[in-house]
Amino acid sequence: MKPKFYITTPIYYTNWVPHIWHAYSSLIADVIARYKRIDWFQVKFTTWVDENSQKALLKAQELWMDIMEYLDMMASKHLAVWDWLDISYTDYIRTTEPRHHKFVQSVIKKTYENWFIRKWNYEWLYCIWCESFKKPEELNADWLCPDHLTKPEVIKEENYFFELSKFQKTLESFYEKNPDFTIPNNRFNEMKTFLKEWLEDFSISRNKKLFWIPFPLDNEQVTYVWYDALFNYLTVCQDWDEDFWPADLHIVWKEIARFHVIYWPAMLEAAWYEKPKNILVTWFITVDSQKISKSIWNVIDPVEFSQKYSRDLMLLYLLTSFPIWQDWDFSEEQAVLMYNAKLANNLWNLLNRFLVLSLKIWWKIWWIINDEIRNEIDSISNKYMETMDEYNPNWALSSIFEFCDKLNKFIDNEKPWNLDSETEKDRIEEILYNLWEWLRIVWIFLYPFFTAKMSEMLTRLWMEEYPEELADWKMKELLSKKEIFTIKEKWEPLYPRIQ
Repeated sequence: MKPKFYITTPIYYTNWVPHIWHAYSSLIADVIARYKRIDWFQVKFTTWVDENSQKALLKAQELWMDIMEYLDMMASKHLAVWDWLDISYTDYIRTTEPRHHKFVQSVIKKTYENWFIRKWNYEWLYCIWCESFKKPEELNADWLCPDHLTKPEVIKEENYFFELSKFQKTLESFYEKNPDFTIPNNRFNEMKTFLKEWLEDFSISRNKKLFWIPFPLDNEQVTYVWYDALFNYLTVCQDWDEDFWPADLHIVWKEIARFHVIYWPAMLEAAWYEKPKNILVTWFITVDSQKISKSIWNVIDPVEFSQKYSRDLMLLYLLTSFPIWQDWDFSEEQAVLMYNAKLANNLWNLLNRFLVLSLKIWWKIWWIINDEIRNEIDSISNKYMETMDEYNPNWALSSIFEFCDKLNKFIDNEKPWNLDSETEKDRIEEILYNLWEWLRIVWIFLYPFFTAKMSEMLTRLWMEEYPEELADWKMKELLSKKEIFTIKEKWEPLYPRIQ
């Protein structure tokens, strides 16, 4: 039986199509999911849209559309983006689906029976675009939401509240027993600092007649968006998929980290569900040092960008420019420079040099036993798998290109073109075989990142069974396989340089 692995993207809002910041999170999830598949895991990879929101209703009204007609249209657009970017999700769920309504209502009843829900009158500030309540100290000097530069509404209602304050010691104990729960550690430390302050109960219903999920304890209320949305992670794990829970990895961005690191474990505890194993928090992508946001119109369309260049260029830039846990400013010029340096010049140039030498000197290369090559492969493999298992595709991908630099230097140092093809034939073959074997490992490790291009490369080089075997979870078998390489022709570059 293959071990199971469950990974999720953030729950995306449905008031606009995904932009490049959303694509960043989904591409990270996709790479990790693809890696786990070739590493012998049965993967459940879920993405979704959060439709029970006030801003979705406002957008539908702005377009003079029925709310469900609008939501259907937007759900279709979200799927079109993920399909264009070849995101290999296995599940796609909308929070308006009946199965989600039914599950959320059952969770509310269970939580209420466990004495963790109460009714309360309150007056708070609320940002529609964040879909969250704000404290005065969270606003900027102009009393605006710092992320969306909009003025929060003053809401005064009587709603039902989840008693988060009862979970102070429970969460402290959980964090102590799970020191790697949140990645990276500095974000986890911020959440722990927040936890040291007294936890406040939070609203899980609204006193409005909206299309949201009816609150099962009160016919005059509907379920509040955040409480409803988070349980989407569990809605898809009912019935025959129950054994995928708890989730192995939730990928979220930093503005929603508090909901996932503090609220979510408490909500699960209250309803007697296991907590997720890890939360990976990504940072912001900015444009001109301002966070990307639809409300201030500085978005970058990932489909348009990848059509202009390529999906691989976009993925390479997004995943290697900066560590996942660091804010960084988007630059189209830097994206092109990085593509030319790493894919066109480094990787393709390395393969091209090998092809030219092989066709010139020897076209069939047999297995040559060499302890050096095996030790090098073991070292690279251990480093790659360690970083991928730690959910750090940024470091894994960067290490591969560092190794490609090393291989280019290897060719320069060995200078096989200066060796005599008659008297030094064995040495030439050994150099070329070592280089080829290293390249074969590189292509296997790049497969989760650039699946289409690596499949094409392997097929062109007479290893057409590799993509199918990788799809069948056979990475480790292929890494230790002994190959005979046949080189018959040179072909056009898979990664042509962009001027």
